[in-house]
Amino acid sequence: MGELEAAGIQWHPGFYGAAELEFLSNKGELEFYPEFTLSKEPVRMDLLVIKKLTDVRTENELGHICVLSKNVREADVRGFVEKAKKLVEPGDRNNVDAVLQVSVSANKEIYEAIRRCDKVMCEAMRELMKEDLKEREQEALFKTIKNLMKNMKLTAEQAMSAMEIPEVDRAKYLAKL
Repeated sequence: MGELEAAGIQWHPGFYGAAELEFLSNKGELEFYPEFTLSKEPVRMDLLVIKKLTDVRTENELGHICVLSKNVREADVRGFVEKAKKLVEPGDRNNVDAVLQVSVSANKEIYEAIRRCDKVMCEAMRELMKEDLKEREQEALFKTIKNLMKNMKLTAEQAMSAMEIPEVDRAKYLAKL
């Protein structure tokens, strides 16, 4: 993962997410400990996975770790996205999001090519990152509200009215102020 660090990409969350997705069918039989301290000295292991039951066979699921490479193949990205969009549990979706954040950061050209050429795959990626996109949109709106209040001397209500933010959404922005 040195190539990702060299590019300034924080790969740990994606690696943890990929590891949990790799063993999805054994979720109940395994325990995952990120940044596990091996001793009293500051020696850490990136991820420790413990099999709780000895009579359980672990299965590798989808090959998620390969999409964390800076040299990922387009076929691997497409395969990951197709399989990942079937995952619906919140923890699994968070893991998918973590993997995608690293993979997209490391392979912008491939994801851009997929986005331009394949509308179905683009929609699948958008669906997978829906929560992240919504959160970014809300942050941008909140920042704009604050800028209008500061620079135009508007009240929060006036700023939200000018931006045509629906009444039902205004309370969450007021709470953040």
